[in-house]
Amino acid sequence: MALLKTLMQSRDPLTITFTDRSQKFQSFIVKLDTDQAELWIDEMIPREGDRYASQGESFRIDAWHEGIHMRWHCPGATQVQLEDAPAYATGVPDEMHYHQKRGAFRASVRRTADIAIELAHPERQRRFTAYLMDLSATGCKVRLEGDLSRSLTAGELYTPAILSLPDAGRVEVAAEVRHVHFREEANETHVGLMFKQPSALAQRSIDRFVNYLQREARRLEKEDLF
Repeated sequence: MALLKTLMQSRDPLTITFTDRSQKFQSFIVKLDTDQAELWIDEMIPREGDRYASQGESFRIDAWHEGIHMRWHCPGATQVQLEDAPAYATGVPDEMHYHQKRGAFRASVRRTADIAIELAHPERQRRFTAYLMDLSATGCKVRLEGDLSRSLTAGELYTPAILSLPDAGRVEVAAEVRHVHFREEANETHVGLMFKQPSALAQRSIDRFVNYLQREARRLEKEDLF
């Protein structure tokens, strides 16, 4: 229950996959009812997910929080109303699997650094330019201006994705969208990306830059002590 509460309070996105369907949907935990052992999730993006949930289809939920990957299964959900908006109630999971990646240090990137990643969709003829918020050996978190929460979908693969790293130049990878969240107060869309099977050369370039960011963070931390 503590992990679910953390997901709700942090507004961490949920990735929902219905049984026997490949499409992924996004939602959030909007309410935890400890007395009834229920959790309520918001309407789904894209909206087809609402139809599958209303039909009583079972689904899997994946969520990530600070490097911890959580996964649990739901046999179905019931449509409910929360503040006059549709939501879906399902039982608190009896069993949850979680995994914390080791060795994937996530380094913050200063906003003023403006390190870009260009995302190109191979089929939909769409291109986005995003800017790094943090970077690890396995993925990154990026920001884009405006509300693009309906244009970027969890599970989509962007290839090529071009990272413009200092000293390394243009580094080409493939990047899978893991979660998307629009922050209205900042008018920014925050997107989690996972790198998919980068080449050895690309991985070395990413690792070198993560190490540099880690060294810089430690240096600034030491300076703050004095």
